[in-house]
Amino acid sequence: MQEYCCGGLYQRKQGGHWKVVLRVISSTNWDGRVQTLPSALGTGGKTTTSDRQAVDFRTGDRAWTLQEFRILNQLRKSIVVVAYDSLDSSHRTPRVLFQNADCCMRFGPPRSQVAYLTAMGTLTEEAQFGRQQWLLKASQAKSTFQSHVDIHALFRPLFSGINKDMPSCLIGIDSKVIQVQLGQHQIVSAVLHVMEMDSTSEDLRARAMNERNPVHSMLFCHQGQLLTANAAALRGVHSISSGMFLPSSNIMFRDLFPAELYAGGLEEADTHFKAAMKAVFEEQVDCYRHKQCHKSKKTGKLKWTMMEMWPMMDPVDNSPAVLVKRYNITETMDSEHEANVRQSSLERQNQELEQATLAIQEEKQRLEKEAQSLAQQLQAVLNDKFVPQRDFDADTPIDKTLKMMQTIIGGGVPTVQDALDLHFILSKSDTDLRQPVGLEEQLMADNRLDSIVGMSMLQLLQGDIVKSDAAVKRMAQRHEGPIAPWTLNAPTQEDDELQDSESGMAELSDGQQEFVPYCVMPYVERLLQAAEKNWQFDIFGLAEATPGNTLSLLAFHLFKQAGHVKKFSLDEGKLCRYLHKIEQGYDAGNPYHNSLHVASVLQMTHMLLCHGGLLKSNAFAGSLHLASYWSAVVHDFEHGGLNNDFLIKTAHPIAMVYNDQSPLENHHLAAAFRIWIDPQCQYMPKQVSPELVRMGRNCAINQVLGTDMKKHFDIVSRFQAVFKKPPSSNSSSHGSTTPTGHSQDWNSIKPEDQTLIHQMVLKCADIGHLAADPKTHKRWAYQLEEEFFRQGDKEKELGLPVSPLMDRRQTGGMTRSQLGFFGIVGIPLFKAITDLFKDAQPMMDGVLANYRMWEAAAAASTPPSH
Repeated sequence: MQEYCCGGLYQRKQGGHWKVVLRVISSTNWDGRVQTLPSALGTGGKTTTSDRQAVDFRTGDRAWTLQEFRILNQLRKSIVVVAYDSLDSSHRTPRVLFQNADCCMRFGPPRSQVAYLTAMGTLTEEAQFGRQQWLLKASQAKSTFQSHVDIHALFRPLFSGINKDMPSCLIGIDSKVIQVQLGQHQIVSAVLHVMEMDSTSEDLRARAMNERNPVHSMLFCHQGQLLTANAAALRGVHSISSGMFLPSSNIMFRDLFPAELYAGGLEEADTHFKAAMKAVFEEQVDCYRHKQCHKSKKTGKLKWTMMEMWPMMDPVDNSPAVLVKRYNITETMDSEHEANVRQSSLERQNQELEQATLAIQEEKQRLEKEAQSLAQQLQAVLNDKFVPQRDFDADTPIDKTLKMMQTIIGGGVPTVQDALDLHFILSKSDTDLRQPVGLEEQLMADNRLDSIVGMSMLQLLQGDIVKSDAAVKRMAQRHEGPIAPWTLNAPTQEDDELQDSESGMAELSDGQQEFVPYCVMPYVERLLQAAEKNWQFDIFGLAEATPGNTLSLLAFHLFKQAGHVKKFSLDEGKLCRYLHKIEQGYDAGNPYHNSLHVASVLQMTHMLLCHGGLLKSNAFAGSLHLASYWSAVVHDFEHGGLNNDFLIKTAHPIAMVYNDQSPLENHHLAAAFRIWIDPQCQYMPKQVSPELVRMGRNCAINQVLGTDMKKHFDIVSRFQAVFKKPPSSNSSSHGSTTPTGHSQDWNSIKPEDQTLIHQMVLKCADIGHLAADPKTHKRWAYQLEEEFFRQGDKEKELGLPVSPLMDRRQTGGMTRSQLGFFGIVGIPLFKAITDLFKDAQPMMDGVLANYRMWEAAAAASTPPSH
């Protein structure tokens, strides 16, 4: 037996093996006997499990310094000295005082205090309890404590190198409590652990690899050398090595990337190899995958192999390594290829379906537009009756030009015939751009209108009775006998006196009542409140409850309810006086143009403004609201029951004053303004700005003059041209919506275009009885017919030709022209305003209901009863 001694640490060779002996030398001068450890100690032998029985730890009062432990670095076994805060504590925080080189290589450096506690938290309660019990026994043993424990349960919290890649295994541990001198006056108790692995390096690597993946696995070090591999993996390597059998010791990681598997040869193989090395050892990806393709030696078919690479630590020396798994994915790749083929086919089919869907959508849009057009036409025939006479064309030359331009803007192409017709119309010197083309000939030639009705409509809308010879001949052919042209004789003195006495333009009496009663009965108050919100208000019922004061009372009520009296500080007494004088200026003897008709017009004006959407659209300012009420009140002031044509034919003074240009409408305005400037009736305070008064006056003048039916087509045509535009890309996003769908910006509308709206409001209100309930509408129609008959009587007395539909000797009067008036004048007028202001639809519904009533009566050839 040979023995080498170095300061109490002995290596004793016996039977060819080295055994560790720790002696506690009682001699105080043991340091002087420290010998240099022979070289044989450095190369010592490998210990076995049976050798642990010969390990001897002897102790005494000796305290060891850390420097003396360095000799243990020469041994090929793992030795560690650990100090605990308290040996009798069940929860110990370890402090590694020393670990030799073999221990550091196998298990890595010790963890920090925080890492230790974190690792302890990963252990199960059972593992933590067993570990504590083992530490208690080891630290309380009087002699060497020998045991076999799981390396993970005991030392994973202590050493950083014991990780998931190190397989679970038992190690033999000899533990002994010793004293360690850390400083001059600091001696601590520690436990010296001598650890021997029960498994060889090959066993450890194989077990670690098997725990990761048991099939086709190989483990390579960071230098690319094969550490271990199972048989199946080695067979796989030989299958891609061109038939060469490589010894296990010669297989390198690079051999898994043979050049013959890549189209780019060696260069491409090196590229993939370097990418794998970088991903595994530098980037530390969880798993790096690489596909390889090669031909089968048996079948010649392509085969695919997936190579998966996981970074891990070599369980033997805790150095970086890579675990490689190779497996066949040919079926998967074939399935993916088939799936890709199917996917490509499906994508092509999907594209074809999308194209077909797009074509279907385009066709659907075309059909929807066509259906919408047909629906609109059907609506016009069944509901709106926009063109009740198929052959009547109400478009003016301006309308035809704009429609052709809209067709071109929308991508359409007008027909050559349409273009030639428009060129012919515009080239004529007598073409009126704001009157329907050929109005006279259309009315005379329409077989659905008898000649008298056609002449009546022409006189109403144009004023002049048949101009063209062709129209005279056609009318004569349809009449029972020839129609002789007549000439206008100058009126005699008697005629002037008759006109002065019977014209109805009577002067007001100063003694007449000049006030409106402020207090009304509850029943009347309820009627006035109903007038504020009812589209089909019973004006005759209000007249029965307020005889002689209907107009002034309703006007005063609406002026106050609208807030105008308070807003403009109107003098209520003078306002009442003015309204009463205006009401007295209407001849109660007129069947139609009387104060009750004016009250009805005022109520419809209020409904359009307040409930038809006009005030809501900001198309009317506050002063224009007041002016519109005023226009409705005075629009027929001092009407004598005779129309403009009569005044012009008889050279009435009023016609002379206004040069035959809307004589009645001009007179209504002038006479009403003369009373308005009377100091006794001037209800506007002086502080109201002249500009505000001027705006109101201009609005009233335009509105009242616009009630002349000779201007009807001009106003409606201009209104349609301005507010029935094709949609544009820069349409504003606020305001009301026009019939074509674009949004109207009322803040940017031009003053002259606002005037068109003001005129349309009073025009609709002036014939508002067309929207009244059928009973009220029929009453107004027959009263208007009676007024026309009275004018016809006067024309007979004067020896003048009786105007169409004004001869009471003929069957039927004005009521015979109702269908024509509705179709040519009424429905287009109300539809134009309703298209722009959707809230006015109830008014349009009433018009259509009355039209259907007259239509049904015409079909039955019996006029509606009174």
